[in-house]
Amino acid sequence: MTKKIVCALLIFGFILPVLCIPVSADSFPFTDISKSSWQYEPVKRAYELGLMNGVSRTKFDPNKRLTRAEAAMILYNLKSAGESYVRYSFKDVKQGSWYADAVEWMYRKGYTSGVTAERFGVNEYITRQDLVTMIYRMYEQEWGLNSKNSDIYVREGIVSSFKDSYKISPYAMPAMTLATGICMIITHNPTKHCNVPPIITGHNGVINPKGFCTRAEAAVIIANVYLIDTYI
Repeated sequence: MTKKIVCALLIFGFILPVLCIPVSADSFPFTDISKSSWQYEPVKRAYELGLMNGVSRTKFDPNKRLTRAEAAMILYNLKSAGESYVRYSFKDVKQGSWYADAVEWMYRKGYTSGVTAERFGVNEYITRQDLVTMIYRMYEQEWGLNSKNSDIYVREGIVSSFKDSYKISPYAMPAMTLATGICMIITHNPTKHCNVPPIITGHNGVINPKGFCTRAEAAVIIANVYLIDTYI
């Protein structure tokens, strides 16, 4: 197993033209996130690493719903893809837009599809299960998720322990099973197995698979994915 010697808690975000304004790293400037909030630490990490900015100089808007285009951009950044294209598969993807190459890259790789054959749904909000499914498809082969020799240990039955697990769409079940149950990276040395947090967690016994993902939730999810990836 190859270990990457990198900071394990990097959080990838996206920078939207006009909407996201860079801020000084001297202090945490966002007045819409209190220190007692669960959102504070993941947002603080993302901000201090210079990977996510606010929607203004003093507002992060952690509860803002994530669009499908924004989700594609986050994952494109996560993999440092860098690919660019001159032709795009969806009619609602505008050439030269900040998200165009990210969406096309995700689509050509088979990590995502459109809401219809001709439309990606760039401005539609993305659900929690759909973001996790995109991630699962990105890492399915790289992490050996369908191999008996996978370095990832997933606890069985975790996803079904949520009261609303029946709401998970069939196509998203493998991804949600992994995301809720992952807990350890297996190494060749049992004394050096790495405990990792689940990619996604629920609240009060529910996982809310079809709820729209927020900026703060996306920061937590992507941070956990990055942490896992550093050990694979």
